[in-house]
Amino acid sequence: IFPPLLLPGLQEDATLKTVFGNWTHVAKILRASLHGATSLHQEPCSGSKTNTHKWSFQQVTPGSIVWAAAIFLLSPDTEFPGLGVGKSSTLNYKDLFFQYKKLLIAKWGTKQIKTIVTNINNHVFGGAKSPSTLESAGREDFSDKINRAMLALDMETDSKE
Repeated sequence: IFPPLLLPGLQEDATLKTVFGNWTHVAKILRASLHGATSLHQEPCSGSKTNTHKWSFQQVTPGSIVWAAAIFLLSPDTEFPGLGVGKSSTLNYKDLFFQYKKLLIAKWGTKQIKTIVTNINNHVFGGAKSPSTLESAGREDFSDKINRAMLALDMETDSKE
């Protein structure tokens, strides 16, 4: 489920503590998608025609990281005929997307993920933006509530088995 491309040195870590540690490819995909392909070779322009401005995108989110990783970085597919399944690979990208996103949301407050997010933000936006700026940007951070709900659901499941 975690191909070596998502891991530093392209080597699987048996503990998986370094998943998403190879963040540079994800950052390049997001930078090109948000600022245009030329931003990979020069400083991004601040014009109103970039996707960054069109979408009021100021920092990466769990969904944007997973979108870049799952759809572009890992995909051999060029067509997705329906239900989120790749035409040639038959990978279920919909499930993969939601599982990766769930992982990032659940671990969003950890040092490892904060460091990765800060590095991606710095590469994509050029400023020092950390995941903690999410709240100050006027957006609510739901990770604590999601973690509590996941724990509660795990406890309920465990008691019924």
